[in-house]
Amino acid sequence: MTFTIERSDTDRHAVICIESDLPARMTRLLLDYVEAEGRDWQHFLRSGIQPLTRDPHLDWVRQHRRLGEMHGEFAEDKVGNCGFQALLLIRHPARTDDRNITWDEVARANGVTTSPLSMWWDIAVTNGNPPPQDPYDARDDRFGTPLEGAEGLAEIGALFEVLAGHTSTPEEAFGAVFETSGLAWNSYGPGPDHSMAYYTSDPDTHIHPQLTVVPASQICSPEVELGRRMKVLQTTVTGVPAMTGLASGGFRGVDALWPDGREWLLVTDIDWEYSLLGCDRGTADALLAADEVEAVEIA
Repeated sequence: MTFTIERSDTDRHAVICIESDLPARMTRLLLDYVEAEGRDWQHFLRSGIQPLTRDPHLDWVRQHRRLGEMHGEFAEDKVGNCGFQALLLIRHPARTDDRNITWDEVARANGVTTSPLSMWWDIAVTNGNPPPQDPYDARDDRFGTPLEGAEGLAEIGALFEVLAGHTSTPEEAFGAVFETSGLAWNSYGPGPDHSMAYYTSDPDTHIHPQLTVVPASQICSPEVELGRRMKVLQTTVTGVPAMTGLASGGFRGVDALWPDGREWLLVTDIDWEYSLLGCDRGTADALLAADEVEAVEIA
């Protein structure tokens, strides 16, 4: 089998030619797969993901993996700076019908005194009961709960503007995403409308396993462990908020982000109402002074 790629009559398209001794049906399946993969990448690019063209520095990320392993465990004897000059906790905002609400506003409304180590369950009033609440059931009666993980992180657009100004490589960054098997198969990936097979992990499925296709763009992504095992993709620092529109199901956006320059590392988790940032002193000071970012220094 041979592939050749020829120019088309437009700048954005190409013609893929396949010469093969395979049966015609197999060749058609292969073409369907290539077309589905092309749709995947069109969607990726629109959502801020780029082909991985640079070393993502995974050994460096693994050296700082403690950032992804702390869930509310911020007692002074347990918190170090994780290899950075400063460690910040970025609080994800709650939201009323018309605006974002900070944790400080919620604490004042509920008559609670906070510290930099306070969690949402330390300030929420649930069913009329004063805090602290159950960490896994801490919905405030008036203010609800902040968005968790990647979705909540992406809401803080000002954070990424500041971070872009504190790296030498704002256009070259790497994002780690959790549950990439949940990418939007129903909207753009392998599925009934776009290719020859469904994606499934159901052992009782009636689909022949040889026809269950997963795009190469998913298979080829390297992985890193930051509290959870995640796929690594390339993006830009300010491109992260757009990635919340990438998929439905298990994937909700970027759970960790670091620039090619490695000046800082940002981590969240699907169960966190906050994010953690390890960074240098200048980045920390800029974020602590930013009007639209609720950041507190914990180390």
